[in-house]
Amino acid sequence: MANQKSFLSNKLATELVLRAMRPEDSDAVARIYLESRQHHFSWVKHPKLADFVTDSHGERVMVAVFGNEIVGFASLSEWDHFLHLLFVKEGWQGYGIGARLLEWARQAVNEPLELKVVVANLDAQRFYDREGFVPVRKSQLARPQNVTYRDGRK
Repeated sequence: MANQKSFLSNKLATELVLRAMRPEDSDAVARIYLESRQHHFSWVKHPKLADFVTDSHGERVMVAVFGNEIVGFASLSEWDHFLHLLFVKEGWQGYGIGARLLEWARQAVNEPLELKVVVANLDAQRFYDREGFVPVRKSQLARPQNVTYRDGRK
């Protein structure tokens, strides 16, 4: 299993393509968003496939493609250097896809990138900590509570 993961990680490092989302990608990206929210965001009541279009409106969306499959995406609000969404398809976590999407977002803005993470999402917090982000605010009143992170590398 470890050798298989290493092999796939090496292939992804050389063959993963990041590109701007196209209209024909919308359904695949919306499915990744919906499935992740259904499995990991218990506070979201009745998530729908159409939520992606609403939640990313006006943002620049980059997709991560391996072979012919979209395996992740990021949605960036450039005017306020805010990474709104970053999702990796179920079963594809741990291969560096999120880090590649994050690097794209960092390069797309001139100011330090900011993002929010729900307090209960410990995996996301560990990921952003590893990637050099630092917590700058905690919103106690938001439901669910969240932490704002800022890129400590810029």
